[in-house]
Amino acid sequence: MIRHAVAEGWLLLRQRGAVSLVLALALAVPISLAGMGLTLRHWLGPMVGLSGQSSTVAVLLHPRLDDRQRRKWIADETAAHPEWSISEVSNEDLVNRLGRWFPYLDELVASGDASLPPLIEIVTAVPESVAILEDRPEVLAVGPRSSIQQSLGRVSRHLAWAMGVLSAILLAGAVLLAAVWVHLELFRHADEITIMRLVGATERTIRGPFLVAVAIPGAVAAVLSIVGSLTAASGLSRLTSDLGLSPIAVPPAVLVVQAAAGLVLPVVAAVLTLARHATDELEG
Repeated sequence: MIRHAVAEGWLLLRQRGAVSLVLALALAVPISLAGMGLTLRHWLGPMVGLSGQSSTVAVLLHPRLDDRQRRKWIADETAAHPEWSISEVSNEDLVNRLGRWFPYLDELVASGDASLPPLIEIVTAVPESVAILEDRPEVLAVGPRSSIQQSLGRVSRHLAWAMGVLSAILLAGAVLLAAVWVHLELFRHADEITIMRLVGATERTIRGPFLVAVAIPGAVAAVLSIVGSLTAASGLSRLTSDLGLSPIAVPPAVLVVQAAAGLVLPVVAAVLTLARHATDELEG
């Protein structure tokens, strides 16, 4: 029975060689694109993690606060916001920072005539929450609360989700394409199938050639999709390297998914289509 299915399936492929090649290419394209989507989703993983990183927000306190008042303020805010990690920048460190950022202030700072306000740093995963300090009378100014790392992480997370959804849609399109192809072939060979049923052929004998005729283009599509993904990843890696980013490599798991998609999805679509066709024939 297997030999019969292979022989008849190969005959179907020979009769429809061009169509079978188009089917293989049509399956390979969405599967390869889905593989690249999953690869980019994996590549974006480290950047997605940036969205949860903590950020440091600088807060300037009024110079009129003495040491006791400043320590009390820090203790009160630490108790009120346990999710914050508050630390005070020493005067020496602040002078060094000003020297690096504003070298023209070195002479003024060295003269001792300048009164430097206390600088507080707050480490938090939600930098926007520090905005509540802007209206406090003890606070002179609150530094920038935007985090490039967190913004990059959020964008990467959204892009990763989009890649995952796109991959699922493309794989679903590949299944639908295989099902439509089998459906058209069944109508093309409807008379032959009717005659086989009339002479007592089993459904397994009838379905075998069609499964083989779909499995072979599916195998070709799996190989082409893997080659396409590896080639695309290599080209993108050269681009990311020029931009100073990490190279893009197709994970082995993605290659396995592509191979399974090319081999299994068309066969599953064919099985479902043949079963539906047989049910319609029996009801008719």
